[in-house]
Amino acid sequence: MVFSSQSSRLKTSGVLSLIVALMLVLSACGNSGSGKENGATSGASKENNAKASAETSATRTVKDAYGDVTVPTSPSKIVVLDIGALDNLLALGIIPIGAPSILAAGDPYPAYLPGTDGIKNIGSVNEPNLEAIDALKPDLIIGNKDTHDAIYAQLGGIAPALFVETLGVTWKSNLQLHAEAVNKQAEGKKLLDAYQERIDKLKNDLTDKGGKEVSLFRPRADKIQIYMKATFAGTIMTDAGINRPAPQNKDEFSKDITEEQMSELDGDVILWFDRDPDAFAKIEKSPLWATLNGVKNNSVNSVDWEYWMSGLGIQAVNKVVDDLNTFLLK
Repeated sequence: MVFSSQSSRLKTSGVLSLIVALMLVLSACGNSGSGKENGATSGASKENNAKASAETSATRTVKDAYGDVTVPTSPSKIVVLDIGALDNLLALGIIPIGAPSILAAGDPYPAYLPGTDGIKNIGSVNEPNLEAIDALKPDLIIGNKDTHDAIYAQLGGIAPALFVETLGVTWKSNLQLHAEAVNKQAEGKKLLDAYQERIDKLKNDLTDKGGKEVSLFRPRADKIQIYMKATFAGTIMTDAGINRPAPQNKDEFSKDITEEQMSELDGDVILWFDRDPDAFAKIEKSPLWATLNGVKNNSVNSVDWEYWMSGLGIQAVNKVVDDLNTFLLK
């Protein structure tokens, strides 16, 4: 009986050992399968990460005012250094992370531009703050050689810097380069095509108005500044086939005159803008002002300097076209 009991215990122990062994084998198989599944997930994750990294690090070459520039294929953290670039990028559906004020650091962005909320101020157009730009960690900086040539090398040490040559009369080619910089060439072409349609219509509509001469000037505290054809607004008026008074019908930027030369302001329609709040009031008080045909015809209109003079992008262009339609076709 003693032997039988011991034998029974041995048999029971053997069965238990077998069960434990089977459980270990099954567990090992389960772990092995799980390991393969986790490995597959990990591989897919690595592949996706690698793809995302490749897209982020992908670059292409764009030719700017200095030559070939290597820029990100899809830049996502862009700092602009002038209002023309800000204007154009917003029109292309791109919101820069940083942009300057026109005159003084911290001033509001131009009122005619929608969608500027959240953009960090980086100083003024003439004095961008390099520390503020660096703190934003941009992947692309867009500026212009005319204004920012002196800090080009420093900016290039922060991020790829792409510069147009100048501003104003080159606004069409600037839009094309800005569109290329953000890989939206087709969108840029659509904006220019839409402008051309508008300007062609305005040109046709103006043929029924007898070819009015349009004067454009800026009163200043110590002088009067006539704006000629080689200006931002001048190029738009030229595209529309608008006649200019003889003293203004020149391929030059501007000319300073005195009150005694006020006859050079005359036109069938007189448009003016200023930054000096009292400058125009001073001109109105001059006896010579009342002798101008535009004044006699009650065809004197003030326009917004933010887009007639300082906008320099496609949205400013369209605002100028709006004004020309309003004041010349009424």
